[in-house]
Amino acid sequence: MGKPKTDNANSSAKIESKISGGKKKKKYRGKKKKSSSGTQVTVPKLKNLQKENISSNWKSLLQTIAPSEAEKASKSKKTSKKRKLNESGTQDKGPRVESSSDPEIWFDDVDEALLEKPVEDSNIEKFLVKERSFEGLTKIVGMDCEMVGVGRGGDDSVLARVSIVNHFGKLLYDTFVKPRERVTDYRTHVSGVRPEDLKEAPEFSAVQLKVSEIIKGRVLVGHAIHHDLKVLFLDHPRKLIRDTSKYKPFRQHFGGKTPSLKKLSERYIGVQVQSGEHSSVQDAQAAVRLYTMVRTEWEKQILEKRTRTHHGPKKSKKVLNNKSTVLEGLQKDLKIGGTKQYVDSDDE
Repeated sequence: MGKPKTDNANSSAKIESKISGGKKKKKYRGKKKKSSSGTQVTVPKLKNLQKENISSNWKSLLQTIAPSEAEKASKSKKTSKKRKLNESGTQDKGPRVESSSDPEIWFDDVDEALLEKPVEDSNIEKFLVKERSFEGLTKIVGMDCEMVGVGRGGDDSVLARVSIVNHFGKLLYDTFVKPRERVTDYRTHVSGVRPEDLKEAPEFSAVQLKVSEIIKGRVLVGHAIHHDLKVLFLDHPRKLIRDTSKYKPFRQHFGGKTPSLKKLSERYIGVQVQSGEHSSVQDAQAAVRLYTMVRTEWEKQILEKRTRTHHGPKKSKKVLNNKSTVLEGLQKDLKIGGTKQYVDSDDE
């Protein structure tokens, strides 16, 4: 009676070993995948199962699962291809939008002060010359000269052009000057003087005499005017000279340094001069314009200085604020309204 039991046990063990391939059958946990309807389907791992040992139900289930997975893979490939084609725009059947070959570049939050403003030389005169004003000789005149180089290397300077304007910027005298020595450097990029300008120019002595007659007994305005007087071989009373390069409130706004005429014009008039070749007419107009803007305060300081020196002992010097309130007001006007129109200081 015990023998048949052992035979049955051996035979059942052999059948299990054939199915499992000689290994112990492990409990299988399949991955759960979500179907399109929202229900969860458990898909078993079939690596260790042989096709002949799978039941008919499993075979039918595999036949339904396999084509659905293949279809999903093919659909995903097609959609990715369509996306790529739409991005490149090669096979998109929809309406095409023509795009320019050069892409537009936008810069946001750029400070306007960093942007270079265009120089309009044709419009500068209306900011430096007072319209419908007196065109004759006034008690205040502005002067500027252009020089060329002579001698070895062109290091020495001689007069090549002189320009004089009246109180309102109107031109009084402008001429080229025939040099007394051979010019070795015309400095055209700065002076604007060319050889043909000096061929028929008047002699130096005639120009010197004419200039001395114009400026005699008048307030002479200029920027670093001592250089101009030097090449003209002329003197002028110190009390009648108004040099914009030495005016203390101007210098104070530039850290005590001597400001250039170009920087002063940009800061207080709102125009650009000397952007390329210099013009002695334009430079003289700019110097007079700067003077007339602060004339009242400038002359007041000169008068106070004279009275202190001529009357009584010197008092202890007070710390003066050289940053003129007039100049600060001019800068505020320029920031708000751009370039300031010509307004004489006497009218303000």
